[in-house]
Amino acid sequence: MRVPEGRAAVIERLGRFRTVLGPGRHFVTPFADSVRARVDLGDQILSCPPRAVEAGDGHEVLVGFEVTFAVTDPRLATYEIGNPAIAIEQLTLTALRQETGLTTAERAVAAPEDLHRTVWTVLHDTTGRWGITTKELELTVRPPAAPGTPSTAQEWY
Repeated sequence: MRVPEGRAAVIERLGRFRTVLGPGRHFVTPFADSVRARVDLGDQILSCPPRAVEAGDGHEVLVGFEVTFAVTDPRLATYEIGNPAIAIEQLTLTALRQETGLTTAERAVAAPEDLHRTVWTVLHDTTGRWGITTKELELTVRPPAAPGTPSTAQEWY
């Protein structure tokens, strides 16, 4: 079996974890060993377009994000979480909703670094237990479009 550069393969023998194979050529026992997952070890970027989130004062703000992450432990990333990208997206959205709900819309737009700090801490601590390192988090926080102003989803004609 050949594992390409920048990837790893999680191998199971008869349905139980056996080993993680790094890049190169490897011998696996036919019919006994199987590849559970092929994991990309490079940096991956997950982005989410701005979504309306309600602040603690009842007003809405548009919050979007981009997360850069990498798998550091293929075994944990395979067995601890089903789909790392979806899990990171949901974790980030949940943390953003929770933190935005604790502040005012004006404060969220004026000082997004407070949201960033809290969401980064939650993201970094949780993904570490999944065998994933969060490298960067970029947040965009802005007020919603004024009524009557076409949004990016609306057409001008």
